[in-house]
Amino acid sequence: MFGIMTTAVLDRLYRIPGSQLVGRLNAGLPAAIFPALAARLHLPAKVLASALGLSERTLRARKRKLTADEAERSFRAFRVFKRAAAVLGDEDEARAWISTPQRALGERKPLDLLVRDVGAEEVLNVLAAIDDGGYL
Repeated sequence: MFGIMTTAVLDRLYRIPGSQLVGRLNAGLPAAIFPALAARLHLPAKVLASALGLSERTLRARKRKLTADEAERSFRAFRVFKRAAAVLGDEDEARAWISTPQRALGERKPLDLLVRDVGAEEVLNVLAAIDDGGYL
């Protein structure tokens, strides 16, 4: 239950304008968001941390807040997950898609590209192509 309430923070952030989102992410997010996000994605925290270029050990040690960088990377993963769920129809399909190599991404898993913003944008571009009825 706590994890669902924690990721509700991310759901609320997902709906606010980018100009406000920047300020919120710069201020950091509650540390409990990261393990809750990993649980929502059905991934071990270690796998998600590695995919985002973060130290799972450091994240585990966080008691109060994620740094701005940790918050931004966590939100990046959440943003891609939400878009995948919208395009593919539900969260279970999104979880499977994010963890499966995709031909349009050079046989790489979308999760593996989230370490950089440019990778996340490429994943979002593929999702846009799927949404438009074409798959690259």
